[in-house]
Amino acid sequence: MTRIRHLPTIAVSLGAIGASYAVAVREPVPDWELDLTVWLNSAPDRAATLMFPVMQFGTVWAPLIAGAVIAVKGRDRRYGAAVAVVGVATWFAAKGVKAIVGRGRPPEFLPEIIVREGAGTGLGYVSGHAAVAAATAVMIAELLPPRWRWVPYAVAGFVGIARIVHGVHLPADVVGGWGLGALLACGALQVIAPTKAGG
Repeated sequence: MTRIRHLPTIAVSLGAIGASYAVAVREPVPDWELDLTVWLNSAPDRAATLMFPVMQFGTVWAPLIAGAVIAVKGRDRRYGAAVAVVGVATWFAAKGVKAIVGRGRPPEFLPEIIVREGAGTGLGYVSGHAAVAAATAVMIAELLPPRWRWVPYAVAGFVGIARIVHGVHLPADVVGGWGLGALLACGALQVIAPTKAGG
């Protein structure tokens, strides 16, 4: 019988998806979620500007770059390719979830929100940036010694918070994205592992 790896992460991911979905489909949007969005969005512009570079860890380019570095520097082409594929697949999966759920972005519910990136239009649940960041973090953490695994997870967490600060996602969007990305990465790790784990 094949042992399921990363069971705690899988359980937390499923819980995050379930809880966030329950919030995302509620009408109207819960007051606590709107209040939390406004509070985070009220961060100074300087803080938002400093967050922007780290937020790029959630773009579709991040797993492609990470995969290339792993393939070349880590000399593990198979795992590098897996990181890239999982990241891109997560990006498209998030778009699929958006189309199914059909939840708008913050400006639809909070006309006074400060949108610091793009127009703030389109669909919000789940956050593609949060999903890609979480998927990439789980894949990268597999390469690291246990004492350093918190670093990619912290970056993924930062990406999600930055999306709210920038006025383009509500908290449930971000939590759902984290859950989706981590779950897909855990699925990939059932069938592939790094050739050489960090020590």
